[in-house]
Amino acid sequence: MAPLPPANPPEFDHHGPSRRHLLTLAALVPAVAALLGSCSSASGKALTSKTAHETVAPSEVASQVTTAASACDQLGGRLLAHYLKEAPDTTAMASPLSLAFVIAILADGATDAAAQGYDALLGLSGEERDRAWSAIQNSLNRYDRDLKGFDPDKIPDKPLVHLANHVLIAEKKDLQVKQSYLDTVLRWFSAEIEQINVNSMQKNLDAWASRNTAGLIPKSGINVTSDTRLVVQNALLFAAQWASPFKAEDTSPKNFTLADGKTIKADLMHDTRSIPYATGQGWAAVRLNYSGGGSNADASPEDSQLALDVVLPDSGNLPSSMEAGTWAAASDALDSATTREVKLALPKLDLTSQPKELLEFLKEQGLKPEGLDKIAPGLTLAHVVQQVRLILDEEGTVAAALSEGEVAIMAAPEPDKPIEFTVDHPYVLRLRDLTSDTALVEAAVMDPTVKTIGAST
Repeated sequence: MAPLPPANPPEFDHHGPSRRHLLTLAALVPAVAALLGSCSSASGKALTSKTAHETVAPSEVASQVTTAASACDQLGGRLLAHYLKEAPDTTAMASPLSLAFVIAILADGATDAAAQGYDALLGLSGEERDRAWSAIQNSLNRYDRDLKGFDPDKIPDKPLVHLANHVLIAEKKDLQVKQSYLDTVLRWFSAEIEQINVNSMQKNLDAWASRNTAGLIPKSGINVTSDTRLVVQNALLFAAQWASPFKAEDTSPKNFTLADGKTIKADLMHDTRSIPYATGQGWAAVRLNYSGGGSNADASPEDSQLALDVVLPDSGNLPSSMEAGTWAAASDALDSATTREVKLALPKLDLTSQPKELLEFLKEQGLKPEGLDKIAPGLTLAHVVQQVRLILDEEGTVAAALSEGEVAIMAAPEPDKPIEFTVDHPYVLRLRDLTSDTALVEAAVMDPTVKTIGAST
């Protein structure tokens, strides 16, 4: 059996959360813990499979990818709506893609993935589901490379998207993970699977999270207990320069109206540029592309298939009052929108969210956490946690997302002048891969000056 390929470890220290030049995002970390019931080093024993890994191209399963991407959009929209319902005036951030990958890896272990709601959340069932989500991962892998030497403070010339999966299994006599589950996961997903003493799981999870987010998310959101039997982690790291950077000298403090009508000063970046522009019922939206790092015939940077959609509700409307499907609909409209001259004003951001528990949300979406017999008997999904880091500035975006699951035993007419698109009240951001049509990160920004979003209770 060939050993698992190691994660691409970056060799640098974390220098703290405050970083210029990046948009960073930590995604959902659903962790699956088994109710059974704790040491060794942080490095576990790699588990392997005789089943060959299959690389699925998005073009091979185009219709299935479309279905999966639509399910991902629905999941992200409902999650933002959930956050905004809980706290309408508070910024909400999520990585629907990262969460979906954790759910997909757990779905392969579910006793009945259809009856337990996994298939509905992911849009597909069985091998079709695995092939589609594998293809989405492969679509993003075209931007992946070794993280050694990567510095989150310096956005690389070429975009970076690092998507990694990790399954950490406790060494317990009461837990015998089925080889068929390992075979399925390793067949369809680029994943690292390890087994380790329970008392060393926390250190391992923290190290893996930090390593695969370049230190932007330094610790796991899962608190390992003696009941923890298995944890699924997904990490997403994104870094890309704008196709057209903003000029720092054009950034200035402007009025931003909060949900309660109060006005604050926020740093808004300014530029006039030709970009996709679309309108809908109660909103307007623009798309900002990221550079591909190459050059076209005019010696200007080529655009990648990565983009940031900015959706601005009409004045007087709030993201919390919009339908959950609004944001995906705006992105769909931008996909076919004409390019317009837009006078743009967009806030800089530096946001960090504390870990958020999402299991109850997933239950509300129909997920039944009990029953993971295809992993091992007697397991239940115990926790789903999300962390997000987001910084946006004149040069571009860096994003890091961590998702974990713990298993425990039991259009208007053409104007004559540039369109004014001034983001001076609550709005929504969607970081997207246009090839797979998936949302890597979404955020409803209620106050661009806030630094930290509080932990859930």
